[in-house]
Amino acid sequence: MEIAEFLMWLGEVAMVTALVIMTFNLLVFWIARGIEARIEAGLTKELGEIAQDLEEEKLIALTVEVDGDQFLCYNAQSMTFVCQGRDLEEIRKRFRQRYPSKSAAIYNGDESAVEVLKKQLKELNENSSSVGSAS
Repeated sequence: MEIAEFLMWLGEVAMVTALVIMTFNLLVFWIARGIEARIEAGLTKELGEIAQDLEEEKLIALTVEVDGDQFLCYNAQSMTFVCQGRDLEEIRKRFRQRYPSKSAAIYNGDESAVEVLKKQLKELNENSSSVGSAS
């Protein structure tokens, strides 16, 4: 009789353990789906804002080419010349002079030029966050 009771108890423990594990997995799944939905909603909103800015011409996507020591920036949609500069800071300065109420984003172009400018942007962001912004 003792062996039968022990086996019954062991079966109950196994069932309770399985239910706890299943409940935990469902809870984790439910939380993960909620997080994914929030991220997706945020990305969709952000992409919608970017598309709207492009449509309203508040944002200019740039195609970048290199000529000597100059980066030449063109409007990626119309391929009209926008500005040029030796580095990202000079490009930003000249872009703001020409289009004070607009913003720009490097979209495509010469791969090495895009890579160099993205590296400069990363360095600028790192320096500004470590130093702080002056207002």
